[in-house]
Amino acid sequence: MTRLRIRDRANRGICGIGYFRTLANNSLRAVGALLLSLGCAQARAPQVVDHDLRVTLAPEHSHIAVRDRLTLPSTFDPERIQFDLYAGLRVRSTDPGVTIVPSAVHSSKLPLRRYRVSLPPGQRQFTLEYEGRLNLPPDEPGAAAGPFRQSPGMITLEGVFLSAASRWFPVFGDELYSLRLELDLPPGWQGVSQGARSEQGRVWQENQPQDDIYLIAGQFQDYRRDTPRGEAQVYLREPDRALAERYLEATAEYLDLYSRLLEPYPYAKFALVENLGETGYGMPSFTLLGPRVMRLPFIVHSSYPHEILHNWWGNGVYVDPGSGNWSEGLTSYLADHLLAERRGQGAEYRRDALQKYADYVSAHQDFPLAEFRARHGEVSQAVGYSKGLMLFHMLRRRLGDAQFLAGLRRFYRDQRFSLAGYDDLRAAFEAVSGRDLGGFFAQWVERPGAPELRLEAVQVAAAADGF
Repeated sequence: MTRLRIRDRANRGICGIGYFRTLANNSLRAVGALLLSLGCAQARAPQVVDHDLRVTLAPEHSHIAVRDRLTLPSTFDPERIQFDLYAGLRVRSTDPGVTIVPSAVHSSKLPLRRYRVSLPPGQRQFTLEYEGRLNLPPDEPGAAAGPFRQSPGMITLEGVFLSAASRWFPVFGDELYSLRLELDLPPGWQGVSQGARSEQGRVWQENQPQDDIYLIAGQFQDYRRDTPRGEAQVYLREPDRALAERYLEATAEYLDLYSRLLEPYPYAKFALVENLGETGYGMPSFTLLGPRVMRLPFIVHSSYPHEILHNWWGNGVYVDPGSGNWSEGLTSYLADHLLAERRGQGAEYRRDALQKYADYVSAHQDFPLAEFRARHGEVSQAVGYSKGLMLFHMLRRRLGDAQFLAGLRRFYRDQRFSLAGYDDLRAAFEAVSGRDLGGFFAQWVERPGAPELRLEAVQVAAAADGF
């Protein structure tokens, strides 16, 4: 999952930027032809549970009521259908022949209850109805109050934030989801979720497999603009057309840039949603930025394109939880670093990234990229982001720009809306280059450490203007 991405930023790089700029401006025709000749491998088909949700929110009481019509994949074992739901919700099913049996409450970070489902033979659909109060404390003791702080789920008068972490919808295991989400909200409120919106924002729908279902709601002023790559949307808590126009323009620019550099944008819209807390979150087809953060003048061309690009890496191809999180390093390389490189500052950006790794990661704290899951401080950020982006820079230098971009496009086309890891990245780059990259990935992904430079047999010689 791609969360908490507010970060600071960074001569022309060794490889130069000309090819990247040319490809971005000329629709990557040569790379596309190469990929057509190579063909595409079949991605592993994910198990997808379809949720048709009708949600009623009463923020003044932190109350939620849901009617969820579920369609299960045929691969589910009918004798072992069970799901988890937040324990504070009252659950029932009115479908004939469907039995829902609760078990004892169990807990990780929040109390959950597991339910076993019995369906009539051959049936894969059933309806759940559940309701209750849902307003969970912050993940970390002492965290700032208010919605959109690091809480698994919030329903308050200030706003609503719900995700799979709060188990506000039934989670069966490691399946993916498709969704139709119909909202019943107080007057003046709007909701945001992934996918396309219809009926004045009351209905959101996404048929492509998702790794979460998000529901954000508040008293928003919305702004929209059609672009060739999807609808640009901005949701603000106070009217501000000038600010909205800056982000609508940037959305159109970066959706177009990355659609031509990689593959077409995978969603119907991209939305900037203003939250209350000063955090940054990236979800499929939208991002949440804090009110002060989003008004910093450099954010619109630094953190913001990073969040847009995550809809290819992390929210377009999902990170396999059994593998290292490759998406943060790759997104940093093709957003933060690439934009610096286009300004002629790529070398400085890479130097700063290496400096962070040298400053924060000592020998006893180091760990392989294969073990990086998410940022939890300076050490993990230096490994996952800084060393991660250098992995892709070294790979680009080794293969050249054309094969590097072809490998990325191959990886995206093969793994779109499925779980993928470093082995899948390696397979894509080997397919387009014809090279064995096993040693390279073993060296830089599976082992800790980085090169250590050392000078030996140094001599100093006098010259006319010094030494």
